[in-house]
Amino acid sequence: MAVATRLDRLGRRLVTGARLVSRRLGLTWQGWCVLAAGILALGAALAVLAGVSEDVTQHNGLASSDPSHLRFFTDHRPDLLVHASRIVTDFGNAAVVAIIAIAAGVLLWRHGLPLAVAAAPLITLGVAAFLGDVAKRLVDRGRPPVSLRLIVEGEPSFPSGHATNAAGVYLTLGLVLAVFVFRRPLLRVAVVVSAALVTCAVGLSRLVLGVHWPSDVLAGWALGAVVALSVTLAATLLVGLCPRNPARPSNRFQRMVIGVGQFLTLERRRRTRRSLQAA
Repeated sequence: MAVATRLDRLGRRLVTGARLVSRRLGLTWQGWCVLAAGILALGAALAVLAGVSEDVTQHNGLASSDPSHLRFFTDHRPDLLVHASRIVTDFGNAAVVAIIAIAAGVLLWRHGLPLAVAAAPLITLGVAAFLGDVAKRLVDRGRPPVSLRLIVEGEPSFPSGHATNAAGVYLTLGLVLAVFVFRRPLLRVAVVVSAALVTCAVGLSRLVLGVHWPSDVLAGWALGAVVALSVTLAATLLVGLCPRNPARPSNRFQRMVIGVGQFLTLERRRRTRRSLQAA
């Protein structure tokens, strides 16, 4: 009887918490569908990353067919495609994506978005690059034969850092624009699809240049997507759930948590028309 009572209380608390979250987020049924789709996409990306990582470390599955798949790209690369790949691959370079993430963050901040949302692309880049570097050191996979490479690369092959960086930054930027900036459904779809196409182009350029195995690129895409979806979901929930004018708690830890939340959801104050005229 006591167990049933506790379960009933727990169920009521969960329902109350779900209703509170729903009111705070202010989501319509379409919004809940998008949130569910994001969570499902995150699960799918995690599954792909886990599966590819297992194949590479166990030297079976996709890893065993890497040479034949890579040959398809290296045997069909005319000069025009190679030249385009040399240009496109730079969009996955750490320095280039860092500049893009910082510039995008500044523009999003000036547009009036909360700090956590504006900084999401840069946060994603930092986390994805760190996890990718750890994976490179742990797996320590060799790159394709030198005879297939058209550019010099010295780091371990798995996962592709360029594919990871591109997926992390461009997908995060596309998701942020779709969720917080654009309102027309067509624009939202277009910006996410464009981000995905750029991400795919960067990864494929690594195969054309012969510096990665296909499973390296697939793992890089999956890792970048995992971090991009996680950071975007976290930023969205933080902005929606963080109270605007919370009561000041007496507990020091609670005050610290609320202070951090308010800092991350801080928005740039825009000048009013009167202040602009005065200036």
